[in-house]
Amino acid sequence: MRIGIDIKAFKNGTTGISRYLRCLMDRLQEIDIRNDYLLYECTKSDYVVTNPRWKKVLIPWKLPGILWQQFILPGHLKRDRIDLLWAPEQISPVLYHGTVFATVHDFAALRFPESCQRLNLFNHKYLFPVTVKNAAKLLPVSDYIGRELLTVYPKCVTPDRVIIITNGSPEWKCRHVPERQSEEPFLFFAGNREPRKNLIRLIVALELLKTEGLTIALRIAGPPGWKNKDLHARISTSTVKEQIRFLGFLSEQQLMDQYHDCRAVVYPSVYEGFGLPVLEAFCMGTRVITSRGTVMEEIAGSTAAYFDPFDPRDIARTIRETMALPPPGTSEFAGFREVLDTYSWEKSARRLLELMESVGKTTV
Repeated sequence: MRIGIDIKAFKNGTTGISRYLRCLMDRLQEIDIRNDYLLYECTKSDYVVTNPRWKKVLIPWKLPGILWQQFILPGHLKRDRIDLLWAPEQISPVLYHGTVFATVHDFAALRFPESCQRLNLFNHKYLFPVTVKNAAKLLPVSDYIGRELLTVYPKCVTPDRVIIITNGSPEWKCRHVPERQSEEPFLFFAGNREPRKNLIRLIVALELLKTEGLTIALRIAGPPGWKNKDLHARISTSTVKEQIRFLGFLSEQQLMDQYHDCRAVVYPSVYEGFGLPVLEAFCMGTRVITSRGTVMEEIAGSTAAYFDPFDPRDIARTIRETMALPPPGTSEFAGFREVLDTYSWEKSARRLLELMESVGKTTV
């Protein structure tokens, strides 16, 4: 079988989707020696191909990637006689009429349109419904998103077309060491600063804690994101602005160190499709404080502490209670490990391969 993968996600750097794609493809390269893969990209990426049956296909295009995907890619898929296209960014080419598997990451554009860029809103309104209608299989990254998919599109999505392919746990060497190396106790957040990450309410919570005499540092890692002027305006006049550090992009080792050294990871997002920072924190033996009523409850279960993400006082209460706890012990580490064992990139890759081979023509 000839499998095509749209890898234009790598054009945008180390986003959550690009990390998802990279990890899943790495595992597929290791386990699949039967099928041929063509990886289509509009700009040259640093993704490394090691499987001799895999090939990167560069189709240069200077305009936005979505135009490349919609108008340039379909012709190449037809020319290369692709049996199945995997669309890992939730959108597939409208003009392509072959077999498509589409990953579904979230419904942020529907649930929180004010937090999204115009292009994302356009894609969700006009292109995503066509993908939902035409795809042979829809691959939500969590049960939470799977249920949402069936709820939002009840007339054209049947349960047999919806197959959950989750993210996996980070393949880091776990460091379950109670003693932290940092001189100051701090909270850590990893992610961009778009509105749905809910950082303004987190800042308000820290301000409330400071009025109670509890000063807590916050370190924020990741790209700037978008629509964050209100956040930075709030910080510039905040009583806790000296407690906040922006770390920018971190290497994987630096990221691991921050996860390990912090007192807790705080993840106040009001909406996510999966919530990888929860698993990254657990891998480093670190507690998680996160939002109730979101996918994080599915991922972390009883191993995380939860707050109402719309209530800064509840966020402050949960932070206060967590900071007062002694370092995690053996039983808590066992809980982290149980969560991590639930999610595996290899298991997800094998499930995806099984699905692809069930609908395609296997090449011997």
